[in-house]
Amino acid sequence: MLSSALAERLLPLAFSALLALATAHVPAEAQGAPQSAVTARVNVAKPEARHSRDLVPSSIYGQHGNGLPTTGIFLRKKRSVDQQVTASIDDLEELDDYASGEPQLIADPIEPWNRFWFGFNDIFYLYVANPAYRFWETVTPRQLRTGIKNVFHNLLFPMRFINNLLQFRFKEAGVEFGRFIVNSTAGLGGLVDVAKHKKTIVPVHPEGEDFGQTLGRWGFGHGFYIVWPFFGPSSVRETFGRAGDYFMYPAFWASYVIHPWYVPSGIQTGFFFNDLDDVLPTYFDLKKAAVDPYIMMREGWVKHRAVQVAR
Repeated sequence: MLSSALAERLLPLAFSALLALATAHVPAEAQGAPQSAVTARVNVAKPEARHSRDLVPSSIYGQHGNGLPTTGIFLRKKRSVDQQVTASIDDLEELDDYASGEPQLIADPIEPWNRFWFGFNDIFYLYVANPAYRFWETVTPRQLRTGIKNVFHNLLFPMRFINNLLQFRFKEAGVEFGRFIVNSTAGLGGLVDVAKHKKTIVPVHPEGEDFGQTLGRWGFGHGFYIVWPFFGPSSVRETFGRAGDYFMYPAFWASYVIHPWYVPSGIQTGFFFNDLDDVLPTYFDLKKAAVDPYIMMREGWVKHRAVQVAR
């Protein structure tokens, strides 16, 4: 009886143990667990990947048979906040170094001399030329000032014509010749720019060509930068160019006819003075916007002449 009672108690325990062993290797789905359940699995990176500066090694993707798709997977190592801040500071310092570098567009070995005359011209423009022109602007009507400007531009035809020929721009020279004929006749000696809006066979800039541009198209460099009193920015090349243009100015030819010589020279100076409405506003705007007006004027003038030579 004792053995029978012991067997009855041990038998359920043995049955429970066998059932537990039988269900230990059955998947969760087979045991009635919901299919939407997800088992979290932690992927531990290889030790060498922690110190890699490149992409995460391809041993965890892109290999056949590892169960991971290769298309559209781009794994990159993220930088820490300190690394990002350091990189940003390095970028800013690099940009600051670049911005602080002064572009050397032209040599300036006599800068003290040039700065002296730049200051002289600045005082002259501010306290002499600008007030005088404002008075001239007040006492003369705009139509008269425009007419005088047109006459002076028409008289500078020989300079533009000859320099076009020297640059082998024969069509442009023909346009200048045609404009001169039309404005000298129908325009009452150039007082009215009749040919201004006429269509031409080739586009010609209203400023025309000068000998400094001709030397530039021939391949001569600027040499070095020079600031002349009253005339302003120039260079070795442009100084020779201005001297060449002088022989084609109206005052040069008129001095052989009109005596004394300073009469035609004074008239030509008046023509230049009448054109200050195109010069003074630009000068004062550049000066106002510049930290160093001298450098701004130098670099701006060189770029302007480069555009004129290349057009």
